[in-house]
Amino acid sequence: MLKTVSVYLVAGLAFSGSNATVAAPAHHAAAMGRTLSVQSVVLSIDGTSTMNDYTLSTTTVTMHSTTALADIESLLQPDALQTLELQIPVDSFSSERDGLKKEMLKALQANKHPDITYKLNTYEVEPSAGGGIIVKPAGTLTVAGAERPIELVLEVKETASGLQVHGSHELSMKAFGVKPPTMFMGVLKTNDKVTIKFDLQLAIAPRVLASNAR
Repeated sequence: MLKTVSVYLVAGLAFSGSNATVAAPAHHAAAMGRTLSVQSVVLSIDGTSTMNDYTLSTTTVTMHSTTALADIESLLQPDALQTLELQIPVDSFSSERDGLKKEMLKALQANKHPDITYKLNTYEVEPSAGGGIIVKPAGTLTVAGAERPIELVLEVKETASGLQVHGSHELSMKAFGVKPPTMFMGVLKTNDKVTIKFDLQLAIAPRVLASNAR
């Protein structure tokens, strides 16, 4: 997805034939550019604590991407994407435990860094035994103002309306300088490792249509 979306989460999202590593090309004329749009998305952060498991989820993701190719079939090629960047508003996450969301927002310094962002650098595309393709994007993830390189494995399948992207990835909060939140005066302590899961449905449209939509 990352491959094709850059997907992007990210975005392949179980992202064997010959692999192709591609840097997002910049030589295509802007007039030929097209954009990918997010039709639907579910992104979650799953974690554990000393008391119970928890999930934070959002359906709000903004994607900025361009491709010189005109259709979905062409998009499933190694050189399809020119640029791809995802933005996830931290405050858009919801949880059954409001107290946990409040503490997580503090830990992520949402007042100073309101968005989590992902920017695609390169990607590989492979055929998938189960149909579709596997995309392996390499990019930069920014959380709480800290940038770190990240490599994903995405499962991408063509659907009647576009592309379906699915993936998951384990992250360390401490790797981004984030202190795992606590609650109830330290009785509940969240663990450092969390799993990011995402499902996106993508469509392709001319850049001019995307501009008018704004």
